[in-house]
Amino acid sequence: VLFRSMSAIGLGLDTTFDDTSVAILRGKREILSNLTLSQYKEHEEFGGVVPERASRKHLEVIHHIIAGALKEADLDFSGIDYIAVSNYPGLLGSLLVGLTVAKSLAYTLQCPLIGVNHVEAHPYANVLKHGEMQFPILHLVVAGGHTLLIHARGHFDYKIIGRSVDDAAGECVDKVAKMFGHSMPGGPVVDRAAMEFPGDEYDFPRPLLHKKTHNFSFSGLKTAMLRFKEKSQSTSSSSFDSPDRLQEDGPVLASFFQSVIDVLIHKTFNAAEAYGLNNISVSGGLAASRKLRLAFEAESARKGVKLFYPPPNLCTDNAAMVTCLAAHRYEAELFDDLTLDAFANLN
Repeated sequence: VLFRSMSAIGLGLDTTFDDTSVAILRGKREILSNLTLSQYKEHEEFGGVVPERASRKHLEVIHHIIAGALKEADLDFSGIDYIAVSNYPGLLGSLLVGLTVAKSLAYTLQCPLIGVNHVEAHPYANVLKHGEMQFPILHLVVAGGHTLLIHARGHFDYKIIGRSVDDAAGECVDKVAKMFGHSMPGGPVVDRAAMEFPGDEYDFPRPLLHKKTHNFSFSGLKTAMLRFKEKSQSTSSSSFDSPDRLQEDGPVLASFFQSVIDVLIHKTFNAAEAYGLNNISVSGGLAASRKLRLAFEAESARKGVKLFYPPPNLCTDNAAMVTCLAAHRYEAELFDDLTLDAFANLN
């Protein structure tokens, strides 16, 4: 089984939200291809992702991306040993596109089908970069829809010890960027401001910072930003790239993001200490932030904790991390059948 898992080739699909991603992985770490088509331009005019539009776009492009992934990997379907697919959580219509294609491929190729929890897959981006997971470990997942602290004792043996009780960190960042007139996705805009300005000009709330809980809450911070915006009544209509807009919004967005970072750092390292963990991983779309990465690197060095952090292209949604988790399930012979269903929610 071990030899088989080292050389097995998996094809993974991820259509959880608005990105269509296909990856082909040999063993647990060798990425033969990892292609992702982002849809954010398709939804820009609406100020957010339109579920029906997202699922329709997945349907339009998924077969072309699969063909492109096979071509890049220099393979045809006969070289595939198993099919992996994210079947929860996410937009139900989008999930069903990926799941239906995955089932069709698994049935046609007569190979194992492996369903994957998309959120559980995020930390496996670190396996692709750094090698086998170091257990026990505390995972911070900061994705658009979830902010989670996960105490993992082994593969498939983990417990969620902290979560967002309202807005996730990434969601809050996107909404605040939009509030100040910036297009989606908001993360890169806010990160750019945070890298250019010190982040100490304004003192915004840091929700639940000193509460004895590992949970997160960013809704109050979002409301505080709205109140600040209403009070300042910014009327600039220039783009963020213009010097005027940068000078106007930059210090505010940098200070806002510093609040988010302070909460994420404080709660993550507090939880690690409470559970006696010396390994921490960070993953998810917001982890692509340069400012957040620098903060985690500085704090882990100060505390003598080992930090695992993936490169930016593996932070955002991608099928390589999904296939990496599936490769571990393949080794353990944890397969699914054609009754596998899709679920919108994490629980």
